[in-house]
Amino acid sequence: MIRNASQNVIGISEKNPHYFQYKGKEILLITSAEHYGAIISKKFDYVKYFDTLAEYGLNYTRIYPGALIEIEGMWLPEDNLAPGKDMIVPWARSDIPGYIGGGNKFDLDKWDSEYFIRLRDFLKEAEKRGIIVEICFFNCQTPACWEYSPLYKDANIQGIGVCDSAGFQTLDDESLVKEQLKYIEKIIVETNDFDNAIYEFVDEPTLVLTPSNKVYQWIGKMIDTAIETENKLPKRHMLAQQLEIGVDFAGDDRIALIVTQYISISSRQIGGVPALVNCYAYNKPIEMNETAYVPSWYDREHEAISRLEAWEFMVGGGAGFNQLNGYFVVSNPTGENENNRKILTGLKNLRTFLESFDYIKMTRDNNTFRNISGGSNVNMISEKGRQYAIYIHHSFPNNGGMGTFYEPSYGEYEPKVTLRLEKGEYIVTFIEPGTLNVLKEEKITSDGKDIEIICPRYNLDIAIKILAGYLK
Repeated sequence: MIRNASQNVIGISEKNPHYFQYKGKEILLITSAEHYGAIISKKFDYVKYFDTLAEYGLNYTRIYPGALIEIEGMWLPEDNLAPGKDMIVPWARSDIPGYIGGGNKFDLDKWDSEYFIRLRDFLKEAEKRGIIVEICFFNCQTPACWEYSPLYKDANIQGIGVCDSAGFQTLDDESLVKEQLKYIEKIIVETNDFDNAIYEFVDEPTLVLTPSNKVYQWIGKMIDTAIETENKLPKRHMLAQQLEIGVDFAGDDRIALIVTQYISISSRQIGGVPALVNCYAYNKPIEMNETAYVPSWYDREHEAISRLEAWEFMVGGGAGFNQLNGYFVVSNPTGENENNRKILTGLKNLRTFLESFDYIKMTRDNNTFRNISGGSNVNMISEKGRQYAIYIHHSFPNNGGMGTFYEPSYGEYEPKVTLRLEKGEYIVTFIEPGTLNVLKEEKITSDGKDIEIICPRYNLDIAIKILAGYLK
């Protein structure tokens, strides 16, 4: 049996295991979240950030609690994962100078009480607004960033962490593993009483080419520690792990949430529709929790790539989506600018569209769609004979930065879509995803064989809502 969360804690839906349940109600997780440094960047105003997410009906964010620190200017001039002198992490500073990022080294035998006050307040403010927080304990350590981690040998007074960056995700360095386990246990103990937390173990575990078998054993040890820790505490939380080539916990009953990143197989990461196709049978929620980092990796129109990725994944059966957003920073915690307003609106529209269905009764549908003239990307979910949600877009994959994203292919499209619907009468509504404007509505009758519908003209993407006539 899959290990699920306690009652009221964010976990797997009792009605449909492909979706989440929170405080007794089904919930979709959709967001455009800051670059995971909202906790460790002491000057970042997360209350203003949460207010913006809530304004657009977005309900999910992610954090790295302190094991990974990035270098200033690595991706953008201002980045929450590279807080410089304003950094705060779980470990207290010592009296000994010499940390490469500025200030004194860390004392791994002492916790920083100010950090945990901030962490708990972060979760509390998120919970007030119905926002779920995914706490990702680790990321792979690139050689450049490894020296900035408090767990690196020259960053702490204990001299712990003598391995190279690839060795960080193994059990080889026993003294380092001991500190990693203490860190996981401490974060879990401090956050156990919150219902809005998900625990993820490691992002991108083999991107620095740590051997897969070693990573697998290391993650397994981290999972066992999390479970042993929670077994002594009042609440159980959903555990998550990213899917990668060679690191696959999708069928492990200890893991309740399958995490994916990017729209395809990119480097060693498996995400998007390929992940849905290959993992849907596990009957667990599947989440895409990272996309191409805007505006760092993509210097053109941000609204479209965010919308294409999000709508395709969620209308294809995904449970959660996060578009990685570099606009939320210390100098602008609300992320206010024209580009970002369009991104957030597109995601708000997606949630509105999906919640216009009784989506908890719907599952990924690989059979109803038969053909589309001219070719395009088509995904759908349905409750056959009653309700169908379809999303069509025109684009091509572009492997830019560290992950694949969609390059929009604008044009004038009026494709014919062939479907095989159950016998009955239906109302078909064609919707513009960017605005939710209705482009056309028509009634059709299906005899249970192939039936053709013609889309109204659009220039990039279109959503189709089909309801049995008596549901209208």
